[in-house]
Amino acid sequence: MALFNLGSTTPQYMDQSLFDAAIFRFYCLRHQYEDFQSFWHAKKVDSSGAEIRLVDSLFAQAAKYTKDEHLRGQLSQACLEIEKYWNMKFGSSSESLSVFSSIKSQAEEALLKSEAQAQELNAKSSQSPVNPDSRVDSCMRNLYRYEMQIAQLNPVSFDVQTKMHFFLNGLNESLSSSFKYSGSVLKVLDQDSYIQNEDTTWGRWTLFRDSTGYSDIWIVRIENGRAEVVKAVSKLNQDTYELDESIRGIHFDSEIFKAIDKTQISAFENSEFNLSPPSYFQMLSMLNVTGVEVFEKR
Repeated sequence: MALFNLGSTTPQYMDQSLFDAAIFRFYCLRHQYEDFQSFWHAKKVDSSGAEIRLVDSLFAQAAKYTKDEHLRGQLSQACLEIEKYWNMKFGSSSESLSVFSSIKSQAEEALLKSEAQAQELNAKSSQSPVNPDSRVDSCMRNLYRYEMQIAQLNPVSFDVQTKMHFFLNGLNESLSSSFKYSGSVLKVLDQDSYIQNEDTTWGRWTLFRDSTGYSDIWIVRIENGRAEVVKAVSKLNQDTYELDESIRGIHFDSEIFKAIDKTQISAFENSEFNLSPPSYFQMLSMLNVTGVEVFEKR
């Protein structure tokens, strides 16, 4: 395939680094909208006061490459692939955006390097090749690679209040199964059970404390049929909570094994709906990708 006009230094096809940077810049706006449909069909007012589609700012890139007939479709496809991956792992919160910004920054750095190399090649009357057919796949591979590098960049840290917000968000004991633990009522919040992989299941449990009249919230990891508390939030009074991030062992008895079984069954049922992970797991994922090894057994 002839990708460049002979004697011209103007590329006819968008190269990979620009494709990635354009996509990641645009996707950074996703977190301003409730869902992907709202984002994709959103409108904005331009500098002249006219109402235009938000996505037109992305497609404007395609107009510069008249021979690149599949570019618009690939830009759309890449956005959808990122949505399916990123939103299903980290959610669509402003905190998720702060993590995704590190992806964008790495892509923009790669673009600057590519442009510098292109200038050098142009000076030598030569140009680097482009394979437009693999752009979407390459974009996703680069996203995975940039994600692996986030922890090294120290892009963001989350304070205690932010973490507790995610660990408590959407707490609803109405859909729960009750068990006994050390003479207290332990509840498995069925809708919050989540499968990480074939070996690991997560759950959000509450344990009522007679001494205070409040319940502790446990974020529980289950591996090989055994459970441990990874994060715990205690309500101290009407307005005050305390976060304990130490690993807690659980005393096992027949009731606890029932709670574990219920969590795993609920997690399997929830996975059939292919929903975004619960808020607490979104925060665990964000902590993990920024260098806190919450998914590593310690």
